[in-house]
Amino acid sequence: MRGYAQLVRLGWFRAVRCKSLPAQEVRALLACKLIQGKLHDIEMSIRGILRGFGLRVGPTTRRTYAARIRDLIEGHPTLEAIAASLLKVRDALADEFAGFERKLRAMARQDDHAWRR
Repeated sequence: MRGYAQLVRLGWFRAVRCKSLPAQEVRALLACKLIQGKLHDIEMSIRGILRGFGLRVGPTTRRTYAARIRDLIEGHPTLEAIAASLLKVRDALADEFAGFERKLRAMARQDDHAWRR
């Protein structure tokens, strides 16, 4: 305790404002950006792997991406094994991201500040 008192007295300590619990909860929910980033990384990795084999994915949507990948890798056993695993990971991340997004939208509907423009 004496050490802390000495730090405060000498000015080596600066007070820090603590955020409220609801603010911390909202901030934690914004971790969905991490999941979104990893989802994008997986998709780009699949594209990169396929490009090494001369296969181009081209423009897709969230719904058509997996079908397009499966069409491209048909007949390549090694690529089928790799892509199957990465697509499973992608699906899991997409499901979790959708769950986070639903929670955030529900919170935004109930927040007065979110309704202001």
